[in-house]
Amino acid sequence: MHEITITPEMRSAAYQKVRHLQFNEKRGLSKFGSEKSRTVVGYIGEEMVMDFLNIEINDDDFNYDLSYQNQRLEVKTISCKFKPYPHYLCTVNSHNLEGVHKQSADYYVFLRILNDQSKGWLLGCMPCNEFFEKGKFVEKGATVVKGVQFVKANATVLPINQLYDIGKLKGL
Repeated sequence: MHEITITPEMRSAAYQKVRHLQFNEKRGLSKFGSEKSRTVVGYIGEEMVMDFLNIEINDDDFNYDLSYQNQRLEVKTISCKFKPYPHYLCTVNSHNLEGVHKQSADYYVFLRILNDQSKGWLLGCMPCNEFFEKGKFVEKGATVVKGVQFVKANATVLPINQLYDIGKLKGL
């Protein structure tokens, strides 16, 4: 897990990306563009990964977020109140009725960002197919651990401590 200080430039770049988007809370929480604050957090996560891996161009494709050494990266970022513990879960939601949703990416990269956006953590990464092989599928409405219930969508979860260090990507 790599702790990263979020710079004003990272925040500014994220806010610039959301300026052109239309947000509508009536679309439902499971739809992109329903929550501006979550979208900003996601873009800050992308900025953190770009900085860590020295990526200069953000592809911003629907099926993946970034390209790095011919690999398509899907960045999964959520906000938090404190540094996450290694047993905390990383999640990939699936809003379709068949269960697992796989985007056209090669790797998932997981991050957590403090609510005040002062710092965050690059939790790790994993090839997408491997994530679904190792992860636990959780149906919408199910409780995965005490106090954690998935109310928006089906999901696949895996503890942070089972991810690969993001440095693995540098060796591709």
